[in-house]
Amino acid sequence: MEQRRLNKDRQKSIQGKIADMMREAEPTPFAFEGPCRAGIRASLCLQGWHWGMADVIAADIVLAALGMVGARRPTWMEGQPEYTQPGALPIERERCKRCNKPLPEGHRKFCGRECGNAYNAVRLSDEQRERRSVMQRARMAAWSKKQPHRTCECCGYEFQPKAPKQRFCSPECVGHTYGGSRAPRRSA
Repeated sequence: MEQRRLNKDRQKSIQGKIADMMREAEPTPFAFEGPCRAGIRASLCLQGWHWGMADVIAADIVLAALGMVGARRPTWMEGQPEYTQPGALPIERERCKRCNKPLPEGHRKFCGRECGNAYNAVRLSDEQRERRSVMQRARMAAWSKKQPHRTCECCGYEFQPKAPKQRFCSPECVGHTYGGSRAPRRSA
């Protein structure tokens, strides 16, 4: 198997887009680490890369993006759910995290199983939706830089597509085309 390399300009461009996404991540940039790596890897695999090599490149890009945003991995202790600060006592919850009713004796987060299950179902669906979105954005960032320029069907401007079916260079050209009038031709 031949060793493939990613063009440095393309790699830097993808790193920048991934870093921008990681700046938006909550609670930390690490929340998008997995979806971004999976999205880049998927895009490279769809372009004919071997899975192992695509994974190595994706990991390098994500690691560089984390460095660009100044992310620092927490220590093992800082990563534990009950961590507050060295020497500080954790805050004891007095009310249910979902419905805000007083917690019964022996309960730490939720007043009962129903509240816990309902809270987790909503949280997981929101997280899954966000991860899918980030993965798709990372995949499209890797895909876009590989594409040849296209000519806008409205104004004739040369542009680099951001999606496989993109036919127009801008929202204005889409509006002019579907609104009945044509946009003025841009100078290339």
